[in-house]
Amino acid sequence: MTDGRPAALRGVLSVCALLLSVSVVTWAVQGDQTVRIASFLPLFGLAFAAWLVALHASAGLGKRGLRAALGLAVAWRLVLALGPPLLSTDVYRYVWEGRVQLHGGNPYAWSDRPNAPKWDGLRDPVYEGMNHKEYTAAYPPLWLMAAAAVVWVHDSVTAMKLFLVACEIAALFVLARVLRQRGLPGERLLVWAWNPLALVEIAGSGHNEAFGLLFVALALLALDSGRPLTAALASALGFQAKFLPGLLALSWWRRFRPWHVAAATVLAGVLVWPYWGARKTLFLSLGKYAEFWRFNESLFAPLAAVLGHAGAVRAGVVLTLLLAALLGLRRVEPARSGLIVAVAALLLGPNLLPWYALWLLPFLVLVEAPAALLFTGTVTLAYLVYPAWQSGERWYLPWSIRALEYLPCLAVPLLPSLKAGREIGQKTIDPAGPRS
Repeated sequence: MTDGRPAALRGVLSVCALLLSVSVVTWAVQGDQTVRIASFLPLFGLAFAAWLVALHASAGLGKRGLRAALGLAVAWRLVLALGPPLLSTDVYRYVWEGRVQLHGGNPYAWSDRPNAPKWDGLRDPVYEGMNHKEYTAAYPPLWLMAAAAVVWVHDSVTAMKLFLVACEIAALFVLARVLRQRGLPGERLLVWAWNPLALVEIAGSGHNEAFGLLFVALALLALDSGRPLTAALASALGFQAKFLPGLLALSWWRRFRPWHVAAATVLAGVLVWPYWGARKTLFLSLGKYAEFWRFNESLFAPLAAVLGHAGAVRAGVVLTLLLAALLGLRRVEPARSGLIVAVAALLLGPNLLPWYALWLLPFLVLVEAPAALLFTGTVTLAYLVYPAWQSGERWYLPWSIRALEYLPCLAVPLLPSLKAGREIGQKTIDPAGPRS
């Protein structure tokens, strides 16, 4: 990674790249990290620290150096994608639901749920690796279409992970264009490209957030390019890939005309139509998830204490919608408003699994938000649930762990004020006395 910068910075960046490379290779060789949390978290912490240092050391990185850094990021992803899932079994469900569609099934239908007797002939290690086999599909229609397309090309977990890596790389290319249009330095791509959370959750575990994030990036590019219709359509596709992009788009509502919204609504409806035969159970699993599951929540907890679980779910949705609408009314810059809505959705929801923090990444590439940046590291402390759960205890993360996860991020915005206060204090007691 040679460029015109001081040799010291090049050396620091090279050391950071080496530490991240060692981490990636270790995870790929070891495979399943759910049984190695005691060693995974320290190594992740080392990788995260290397990433933070790399963000500083990459300032002023030239085109040649940036291409090398991004090439290395792609190589890391290929290494992890070719290995087994690291921290989650969700990718097995993606493959299974794609397979079921190719055999004439509708993953939303109760009769086509994974453990239905009619699928006995399809059962293999993919089926065995899947969790919650009694549940119908919870993901939106466009994702199910994409899963079927991937399985049609190649029925394997590796193919699914490689597809999601391709979506992630495509999103980075889109954000590179946004950075150029805004006159921002290209090395800001490393906020996402070198982020250890992105490495372990997308290439490593194969989470389909990458598919939805691609449409978020496309919507941001379209808004910056003065193409609101394209942004509205990208948001509709994102909404049918993962639901959060639709919520993000609400914070941009004043940038759309009514016919843009109408076109986006029609597009979203068209994507639902092929699965409409299972309309009675279309939202069954999603509803059960919201109604019964609760993990690593923060602001949701006091809401639930006052309103009960169901009431807190509704209140969290309403508050996030109102916040998004207000941001849209004030025409807050799209990346900043998107980040605020994403943070609100994470904090007010009943579940916050580590890969949910991936939704922060496209916005962090474009705007400075140190607290959110730090959270993409501390959120992995939620994986401390695994040792207790595997020993037979309930799926619960103690508040002592959550304090370590959330409180450092809350403290970050206070640091400039504390620094300013110290400077004022030093001036007040300046031993040199008054100056003429």
